[in-house]
Amino acid sequence: MKKLTLFLFMAFSVAVFAQENAADSLLNDLMTDAEPATSDLLPERMLITQRMLWGQNGLYRKIGIAPKTLTAASRERELKARRNMFRVHQTLGLVTAAGMLAQGIVGSKLYKPGGYTDQLKRTHEGIATGINIGYFTTALMSFTAPPPLVNRKKFDNIKLHKILSYVHLSGMIATNVLSKQIDGNSNPANIKKWHRAAAFTTFGAYTAAIATIKFEF
Repeated sequence: MKKLTLFLFMAFSVAVFAQENAADSLLNDLMTDAEPATSDLLPERMLITQRMLWGQNGLYRKIGIAPKTLTAASRERELKARRNMFRVHQTLGLVTAAGMLAQGIVGSKLYKPGGYTDQLKRTHEGIATGINIGYFTTALMSFTAPPPLVNRKKFDNIKLHKILSYVHLSGMIATNVLSKQIDGNSNPANIKKWHRAAAFTTFGAYTAAIATIKFEF
């Protein structure tokens, strides 16, 4: 457990450093003598949520949260906001991973023959609530952050990070759905088995996603 916690901390530290360097590089690209065209300030490829919120006709531009007219200076501020949001994303990601690890330990005790107690079940449910809040807040920071200056098509560690996010998001939803089906089910042992499998799959994909930030390729 200590080794895994240390690994998560190191991966987070490297991720923050890499994120800051990448963001600083993008900011420097904007600060040129020639004012870039508006179309050059936003990537062609964006998440649907980013396009809805931050696109040229996005919601944030319509209601005044973001400038209606894109300039190098306004885009610089958006990239700084993106960097800050990803700091929150990475911090909450690490905290959530630690919560998942704790939940795995508590869950194993809870499902062990003779290990069930009301107090342990309440602890399990409390940690689950914290994990859900941390996880979906982390996801919110990613999906609603301003888009990068360039969104490359090549397969790299960031692309792998995104692919793994689909895996652990699916696993997170499955874990929550299955947890609600345990009580009152005619075969709770079978539901518990699939619930644990979904939880461990989610944790594995989640920690792998953290690790991909460390190893660039």
